[in-house]
Amino acid sequence: MNNLQKPILGEVSALTITTHDLEMSLAFYRKLGFAELMRADFPFPWIQISDGVLLIMLRQDEQPYLALTYYVKNVEKVAKELEQKQISFIHKPKPKDMVKRYLFQSPDGLNISLVGGVEGFRQPPGPGMPDMPQADFFNPDKYVNKVCGLFGELAHPVADLEKSIQFWKMIGFTPVSIYTDPYPWAILTDGLGIVGLHQSNHFNYPAITYFAADRVAKVKKLKQERLTGFLDESFSNAKLKTPEGQHFFLFSLGMETEPVKKQLKDIPRTIIETPRLLLKELTPEILHELFTEFGDGEIMEFLGLRTLEELETERNKFKKGYTTYRLSQKRFQIEEKATGGIVGSCDFHNYYFLHNRAELGYGLTTEEAKQKGFITEAVKAIIKYGFEQMGLNRIEAFAGKWNIPSLKILKGAGFKEEGVLRSHFLKNGVYEDSVCFSLLRDEYVAKG
Repeated sequence: MNNLQKPILGEVSALTITTHDLEMSLAFYRKLGFAELMRADFPFPWIQISDGVLLIMLRQDEQPYLALTYYVKNVEKVAKELEQKQISFIHKPKPKDMVKRYLFQSPDGLNISLVGGVEGFRQPPGPGMPDMPQADFFNPDKYVNKVCGLFGELAHPVADLEKSIQFWKMIGFTPVSIYTDPYPWAILTDGLGIVGLHQSNHFNYPAITYFAADRVAKVKKLKQERLTGFLDESFSNAKLKTPEGQHFFLFSLGMETEPVKKQLKDIPRTIIETPRLLLKELTPEILHELFTEFGDGEIMEFLGLRTLEELETERNKFKKGYTTYRLSQKRFQIEEKATGGIVGSCDFHNYYFLHNRAELGYGLTTEEAKQKGFITEAVKAIIKYGFEQMGLNRIEAFAGKWNIPSLKILKGAGFKEEGVLRSHFLKNGVYEDSVCFSLLRDEYVAKG
């Protein structure tokens, strides 16, 4: 940091955070752009992590705890100098302690600890915000942490800003900015640690704070990665709680403009209409937009899903890919006009577009929709679409010998039985035969 005196608390600065489950916390912080540096089991299990700017010591302990920690070459000397400045320690090491640790607090209760020894510990080389040219604040390519953005401060609520500033100056911190809007607050640093003092009742806990010019995109990506713990959020700012109970503020830099939120009704799609039904196409492009632009509730509404298990099944299908080389599909939802509800599906799966051939599939998803002729009506419409719009030459279908309703539907639609495929599909752990049917374009045209 430029124009700052040498830190007096120590040589390496970190945040110490306790957790009851080290691996769980490590997995969470990895999603935030942190990586493991080292770990050990002495004098207690711990893992040191960093995002290239901020150093965090995760420590195994059932009691929630956060401290601004300094690793010090000569910890007894530094502790003595602080006592001469009227700093009172709430914890001192015992003579037999192998690791010398001192603990004191700011006037507003933030834990500050000094730990003897710096062997193997290094201050991350990446710059915090006070080190960077302000022009780089608005260039995400310059951010060391590509997930969260710029580490800005350990935000600390205080009762009296002036009193707090004097305390932090006494322990080696220098104010780099002081503000009065929207309330009194200041940013201070000693060249290693960065704290934000906020005379505010907007929050009552310390929070690790990051800023980014592309905050909206970053939060969206974190949600796509299934990061949990989000609390309240506005368009450009978000707060989240870690598994061990600490807080992150993810704030926006500059003026990101809020885009017009996409509506489900705005997604373009092919719709086939019959007297009682709407067959609405689901292309890979539609599904990609759906699973990347909309929330779980909207996805369930659009697809007519009823349970979270059904949602997860569809999400897994999307992740694994609905389309492969030489093999694609045309999916249609069956919507009942009278109710607006999704009652089933009718599709061409195993669509071999190089050979103008596709396999017909269909099914109802609600008991209420059965015995109403919906599938017969949908099949007639999708056959017409397949031959006249997709240019198919052959539509084939398979049904189990026991599936009398499906056999009637296919024969009623003009399909011809070609034979039996032995052990063609697996149902409830048992391989069963399929009756193979087909309908050719010439037959469809001749039938009129």
